Amino acid sequence: MKKSGVNGGYRKIYEDLIDRLRNKVIATSAKNLGLALNDAGEAIVPFLGTTFLVSNEGVRRSDGNGFKDNIGSVVAHYILKGSCCRASGKFVTFAELAGPLFKKGSYSSSALELPIIKRFQGGIPELLLSAAYYGGRQGGEAGLGVVSLIFEMLPHILLQIIFYDRDDEFPARATLLFDLNATQLIDFEVLAVLVTEFVQCLTKL
Repeated sequence: MKKSGVNGGYRKIYEDLIDRLRNKVIATSAKNLGLALNDAGEAIVPFLGTTFLVSNEGVRRSDGNGFKDNIGSVVAHYILKGSCCRASGKFVTFAELAGPLFKKGSYSSSALELPIIKRFQGGIPELLLSAAYYGGRQGGEAGLGVVSLIFEMLPHILLQIIFYDRDDEFPARATLLFDLNATQLIDFEVLAVLVTEFVQCLTKL
């Protein structure tokens, strides 16, 4: 999902996605994704600790609060894709998921992993509390003294965070892994926006 304009705004992208929603059969997408519909026929999408409602009229939060255009774009894209795919349970790195064109990139370590390291080094209890707020659970493979957390960023789109806290010999480290089928549910560029927003929320709670 490329940014629109010199200021990196997502308004045009969001408006285009909303236009596409007008012709989408929301009930079909909801059924494919295993989402419930409310009495108004809106798809109920849990995301970032809140609930979004999607209809042919657009995207809104159930609590009536506003949200950023890029978040609305992620939710709209997720419904428009309406994939029947489910999580595989196998986790891979951001680079592996991206494919050969991105394998040498440093986006994951700089924009995703570094904020987690800075925020939670020496603060495992805070990490666990923040994770619990966003529905994270301990799971996945992890060695002694390592915290491994599984999150469902959007239904069926899983993220694993493996966190190694600092000790007398080594600095803190964080590794983010994604379910192998994540890009079957949303496009890679949209996944990048999704996980960036997720990390910002997790580290700023």
